[in-house]
Amino acid sequence: MVSSAAPVSVRVATDGDLSAVLSVYARSAVGSEPRPSASERERSTWDRMLEREGLALYLAEEQGRPVGTATLVTIPNLTYDCAPSAVIEAVVVVHDRRRKGIATAIMKRVLEDARAAGCNKVQLLSHKRHASDGAHRLYTSLGFEAEAEGFRLYLGAVPPAVQAARAVLPGARHE
Repeated sequence: MVSSAAPVSVRVATDGDLSAVLSVYARSAVGSEPRPSASERERSTWDRMLEREGLALYLAEEQGRPVGTATLVTIPNLTYDCAPSAVIEAVVVVHDRRRKGIATAIMKRVLEDARAAGCNKVQLLSHKRHASDGAHRLYTSLGFEAEAEGFRLYLGAVPPAVQAARAVLPGARHE
């Protein structure tokens, strides 16, 4: 990891942050640019996310510029002495700011909040295609262990990045 030139701040996103979050998603691929505005479907989904108890979407910024996101969901649980569990989803950093400590800053804040919520276990799925891009090294450096086998079933469209990874990864399912 290379040190970031500008300090990174990580905060829980608020109502006015939808376009910033969407711009991070759009700029996560090489050469892509954000759309001018959110669709009605994105706005509706965003509103549901903000209203959902136990769900927090984090926004990382460098000098006010959105550069990363992640989502934390805490789940009440009858196991683990009734301590909640947490799931981290959609850890995304804009392409030109990767390997600058942004994902580390996001993950540290997310884990801090999971601890504060009393979570006993935090789970994170990371696609096999990220084994060579530094993401898995990041997660293990933060204490995550690859101790479980993850399973995923797409009930709708399979994302293009997953289709592409399936085409080149050994043992990947081909459609």
